[in-house]
Formats: sequence, structure tokens, C-alpha cells
Amino acid sequence: MIIADDSSSTAPSKSSAISDSIKNDADNFHIQDLSIADNPIFSFEYSRKVFYTATLLQGEYRLEFEDRNIDISGNSLLFTTTKIPFGIHATGLGYSGISCMFKEEFITKANSGYRLLEFPIYKPGRQNVYSLTEEQTKDFIDIYLKIFNEKQVNSAFNVNLQRTYLLEIIFNAQNLAPANSFVKTNNTTEVIACSFIRLLESQFPIESPQHAIKFKTSKDFADSLSLHPNYLNRQVKLSKGRTVSEIIAARLVQEAKILLKLTNWNIAEISSALGFEEPSHFNLFFKKNANSSPTDYRKFHK
Repeated sequence: MIIADDSSSTAPSKSSAISDSIKNDADNFHIQDLSIADNPIFSFEYSRKVFYTATLLQGEYRLEFEDRNIDISGNSLLFTTTKIPFGIHATGLGYSGISCMFKEEFITKANSGYRLLEFPIYKPGRQNVYSLTEEQTKDFIDIYLKIFNEKQVNSAFNVNLQRTYLLEIIFNAQNLAPANSFVKTNNTTEVIACSFIRLLESQFPIESPQHAIKFKTSKDFADSLSLHPNYLNRQVKLSKGRTVSEIIAARLVQEAKILLKLTNWNIAEISSALGFEEPSHFNLFFKKNANSSPTDYRKFHK
């Protein structure tokens, strides 16, 4: 598999309307090679809030979802949505993979005859992993390589071909039986828990001290989801094993650590961005959950 380089080719002259359309679709779709020989520190990063993925993996990997880790090996297809954060980390050598990353606008009724969220593998509340035989793996690799090859072609139709090949991957995957242990079903508890996680994650990353988070308490989330706080908490606890407040606190601490390490915002700005009325409240919260004051944490990790 070869790393796709969107800047390696120059498109031929086209009308302004066609050029704009192709540019927009190019922004909505990327293909990335995940094969790096003998590199045990491999990890796959992308904007999880924006892109859906269709990823072929070969080797040993750990999939990290918001509430669990899953170790996989062999040949697998992974489909993820923007609704649940995830990460991929290689746990062994000799691995390879290739991933299509695309926005919802890349597959619409208008440009393909299908709506992305109508496909079962992209339904909210589901994360699907499919185990592949060697023969199935070869067939899917052939499709991925056709997509990659189209990325290198200067043609008014290559974007449509990429979309067609991506749909071919999706259609063929839906004929496979997903590994049951990796499938989250769409029961009421899961739907509510996923809606809560999606709303929580929609507030991150925080990109400016002026953009404070809107939802911080169980009541905030319950009101937004039109649920009673006790009912929301009960369903989330059933699904995730933790209360709404515990999950919120853990996510706030995670974001606070990121801001303390990666920005020059002062403590008051970070406190405000995370929804705390007073820096002193943030200091107490952080110290309770991180066993360190924000100032000491920043000194140690900067």
C-alpha cells in the first residue's frame, strides 16, 4: 500500500463551477496508508469529530473506544462514525493498513443516490469490526488500491469513481458477518448513552478561551436530550459502568490536561473555557481528580 499525496498532481483546467465542486469533494475525502515498516509506535490520528472511516487493518492492533479497549489481530475491516471517539494503535510489528476518511457530505442522496447514515454500519450507536479471510482481504485491498490510483489521476470523473469504489467497500462489508464481540446494538440504553457521549464530545477540542463549553452538569445534558436527569444517569450507568457525573469529570480533566500542556492560556482562561465560574473552583476540581494543582501539573509537563 502506498501513501496518498493529494498535492502530488495538478488538475487540468476546468470551469470554475466544476473546479469548486471537485475541490469541495477533495476536502471531504482522504485516503491514508497506515503501513510503516517496523515501527512499534504507530498510531492513527484524525479529526474524529468530522470524518467517518472505512479502514482495512492487517496485523496486531488495539482499538481504543471511549469506554473500552479491544485487541485485534489478523485481517480486519473497521467502520467508525463521528459519534463515538476512537483510536488505533499498533501492538506488534509487521502490520499494515489503509483507511478512507470522509465527511458525511461525500456520500449523499444527491451525489450517489444513497444517504450515508442509511447504511447499517454507520448507524449511530454501532461500531463494527469485520474479520476477513485471506481471499476477502485481497478483494478489499484491490478496491482500496483502485481508490488510491484514482487520487493520482487528473480527471473530471475521478472523484465520482472514488465515491463509487468506497460504496463498493461499504456494500461488500454489509454482506459480511461482523464479529459479535465488537458490535454495539442500537437498544434504548445504547442510543441514550451514545447521544450523551456525542453531546459531550461535541464540545471538544476547545480552540479558544472565549469558547466556553455549554454543557457541564447532568442536568445540562438531560435538558438538552429531553430526559429526566435520573433516567439519563441510570441508562448511562447501565451502558458505560460509570455515572454521567463521573464521565463528565473525567473528560474535563482530560481536556484540562491538554490545555495546560499545549497552550499558553492562563489558569483563569482555562477555568472559564471549561465552564467553571471561578478559577478557585477549577483548582479544587483539578486537584481532586488529578492529584495535582493546575499550576504544578503545567510546570511538570510543559
